[in-house]
Amino acid sequence: MAELPLPNHVIGQRRDGRREVVLHRSMAVIGPDKIEIKSARSTIILPFLGIALAGGAITWIALSQGAAPLWALVAVVFACLFVVPASVMGLVSAVAGADVIIDARKQSATWQQGYLGMGIGTKELVPFAKIDYLEVTVEGAEGDRWKGASDDLRQFALSIVKKSGKRVRIAQVPVPAYGQEDGMDRTLAVGNAVAALTGSTVHLPEGWQLVEIDTATGAIVETRAPGRLSRQKPRKRR
Repeated sequence: MAELPLPNHVIGQRRDGRREVVLHRSMAVIGPDKIEIKSARSTIILPFLGIALAGGAITWIALSQGAAPLWALVAVVFACLFVVPASVMGLVSAVAGADVIIDARKQSATWQQGYLGMGIGTKELVPFAKIDYLEVTVEGAEGDRWKGASDDLRQFALSIVKKSGKRVRIAQVPVPAYGQEDGMDRTLAVGNAVAALTGSTVHLPEGWQLVEIDTATGAIVETRAPGRLSRQKPRKRR
């Protein structure tokens, strides 16, 4: 698949040649034949902490030389039997695992189980042939939360809509209300990449339209020109 042009202000280039978009506690890693929604790099902290605590407990058992109470030794051993495997698998998942995999070679999108953060097993499998379209939704703009006021947060979500009508979420991006254009840009960048890979289309939420901006100035332009990229702006209603 030819590399899809995506907006530079939400796309990062990785050392392995793939591109990434930062989402909510996760990131989309975009390659020529595969798109992965992976946990953020910060998720490595919890399993690493578990391994460190287990290592400290084992060291304490060795240094106590049997002087510690039997009940404490048994409790620590049983705790390590659970913490060590879970932490190791969580560490592997954080480094190499993925929550969602859209694979052009397999012609399918796969959602992992995510049991204890390990990303083991398949929870949902959607062949490309069963995808109707991709849908971007946004929550928080409705004026019905408190005395007609809208939320200070906008929740963008990208979902696959199957031909059966079932919706399966791929990613979500919560942003402050004043940064909603950036939230839409990130969501739409992933949506366009998935659409190009699966051969589907992206449906926008009501009240939004595609406009062109000059990436140097941020100003809206009327026609497409070289060096200018697509971006989302909310359409004002009169």
